[in-house]
Amino acid sequence: MRLVALDTSSPILSCALVEDDRILAEAQHHPPAKAGDLLPQALLDICGGSFEGVQGIAVGIGPGSFTGLRVGLACAKSLAYALKIPLAGASSLRAMAGPGLVCAALEARKGELFIALYRERAEVWPEQVIRAADLPGKLRALGEPVAVAEPPPRAAEIARLCLPRLAGASFDAEACFALAPNYLQPSTAEVALAEGRVGGLPR
Repeated sequence: MRLVALDTSSPILSCALVEDDRILAEAQHHPPAKAGDLLPQALLDICGGSFEGVQGIAVGIGPGSFTGLRVGLACAKSLAYALKIPLAGASSLRAMAGPGLVCAALEARKGELFIALYRERAEVWPEQVIRAADLPGKLRALGEPVAVAEPPPRAAEIARLCLPRLAGASFDAEACFALAPNYLQPSTAEVALAEGRVGGLPR
C-alpha cells in the first residue's frame, strides 16, 4: 500500500512516500516561511509531482506545536478528501521510539517538554508534560541507560504506525474530519482565558 506521510509537530517538517515497508522517498524541511505555505508543495515533490497511485495518508497528531499540528491535520484532511483515500493519525512521540529504552521528547511551552518512554517501541511512560529541568532526574531514577530521541519525528515512522489501520480501508468522510490533534495541554490562549486574562492582561 502506497502512503504519503507527514509530521508537523516540531519546527522541522518531515514527509515521506512509503510503500508497505519500503521508503520510496523522504525529506525534511526547515520551513523558511509558515509550514502551511510549504507543506502542499513538499508533499507533491515527495510524490514526484503527482499523487497518482497514493492509496492513503498518514499524519502525526502530536503532541507538539499547536500551530504545526493544526496545519498538518488540515493539509492531510484536505488531501484525503480530494483524493478520496483513507486517513489515519499516529502519535508523534511514538514515531520517535526505537530499539532499547528510548525517551522521546519534544519542546512544549517555554521550559516544558512533551515526553514518553518506550522499551522496544512499547510504552513505559504515557505521554505527559513535564518541566525540562525535571527530565534528567526522572531518567536517572530508572537506573539503566536511556537513549533520548531527538526531533523531528520521522514521517516514515508515522506511516509504519498507521499502515495496519489503513490497509484495506476506504475513504470515510466522517472519520477523516473527526481526526483531531493531541495537544496534551491547553494553549496559551486557553490558559489566559481560564485565569481571567484577555490578551495577556488581567481582566
